[in-house]
Amino acid sequence: MSRRIALLLVGAGHAHLEILRRLAHERPPQIEATVVSPGDRHFYSGMTPGYLAGTYARDEISFDVAALAQRAGVRHIEAEAIGARPREHQVQLANGESIHYDVASFNVGSLLVGDDRPEVAAAERIKPLHRVERLHHAVRELAAAPSTAAARVTVVGAGAAGIEVACALAAVLDRAKRERRIMVLDGADSILSGYPPAFRRRVERALEELGIELRLGSRVSGVTEGSVVLDEGPPLPSDLTVWLTGPRGGPLFSASGLPTDESGFLLVDDRLRSVADERIFAVGDCATLAPYPQTPKAGVFALRQAPILWHNLLATIGGRNLTRYRPQPDFLSILNTCDGRALLRYKRFHTWSHWAWWLKDWIDHRFVTKYQRLAR
Repeated sequence: MSRRIALLLVGAGHAHLEILRRLAHERPPQIEATVVSPGDRHFYSGMTPGYLAGTYARDEISFDVAALAQRAGVRHIEAEAIGARPREHQVQLANGESIHYDVASFNVGSLLVGDDRPEVAAAERIKPLHRVERLHHAVRELAAAPSTAAARVTVVGAGAAGIEVACALAAVLDRAKRERRIMVLDGADSILSGYPPAFRRRVERALEELGIELRLGSRVSGVTEGSVVLDEGPPLPSDLTVWLTGPRGGPLFSASGLPTDESGFLLVDDRLRSVADERIFAVGDCATLAPYPQTPKAGVFALRQAPILWHNLLATIGGRNLTRYRPQPDFLSILNTCDGRALLRYKRFHTWSHWAWWLKDWIDHRFVTKYQRLAR
């Protein structure tokens, strides 16, 4: 009888959802798999702006991780992973438990630059993604407040997530007929780092049309219950502040001894393995590809990594050759402006239109349905 192999999946992100689906259909008998996730549900990032705006319900944009695991014959542990001990082949959990593995894969996403500073603790945030429910409640509470004054909302971070969330909050306040002043604030000199200038100008025009202010070149030193404190200039009044800066790695890998990049993301090779440990894999936003370090932290890359990860996990367990992953040079990007339209960019083409939103809605629903059906 062959030895049982302990496969540990840490996190229930895009790629690991696909691993669970494949385990449900073709799990090799020698594998004993465990998935660890901090909550009982995993929220799909692509639909969170629509959820905040009220377009989608909670169950439409999330997955029942426990049910998925049960369907796949996988043990599910609801806990946060806080440390990795590669020498002992263990991952430490916040509940005090340590989980043994023979092969481990991490798909835990990213955190936000500066969100661990006590000076900004009063700000709302949506990473980890299960925190989106708190923001969903907070903006509705603001919209329903018995006040004739304009609701003041500040979104710190002018990346794709910051722009989408600002549009979603505007939609909620507009529907409640609450006068509002929404500002997207960033210390950089331009929005959407990494996007072409023509698309950035298109997005700026969309924000202006939607009545969302844009303030660049202003760095935040603190957030209070009623204001945003800047490095220079007077504080900005803010009834609701959302922290949506760029991505950073979490503390999970910092004390593990495994190589990370300067932002704390685990360094992996083109086979999606740690550059220092052939038994550890990482995909999605929590990892940086050492051969392709400029690869954006975007969910579309995790989706493309999933079949490579599946092959390489089985190949590692079975002692076979691994497959190399090469990220695609470009990707379709669609930002939901939460007014029935979306901003779409692919290569040199871009549009702000209703049909772009219909396309996004179709793509997103096709993705979530694929895994929600598995959990039924």
